[in-house]
Amino acid sequence: MLSLTIIFVLFGSLLPVLQGMHEKLQLKKERVAAFETMHEGVIEMQAVQVRSGTRKLNGVDYHWQMDGNICVSYTNYKGKPESECLDS
Repeated sequence: MLSLTIIFVLFGSLLPVLQGMHEKLQLKKERVAAFETMHEGVIEMQAVQVRSGTRKLNGVDYHWQMDGNICVSYTNYKGKPESECLDS
């Protein structure tokens, strides 16, 4: 009975921690992909003079646009809109 209680306590406390870590990691991966999209957008802009574009990565559409500064917008895995901008 004691060992069963210990197992429940361990899993009851570790599971929320692991879920939180997984959530933070997923959000960071999406943010890194947004900055990679920004970089590729600048390269494409210099090569063929386009001012906007889209990149699809892991089922997420990253839209970049250059209007004085370059911004990437996307919807994160939770369904919330996100935007990352970099001043030029």
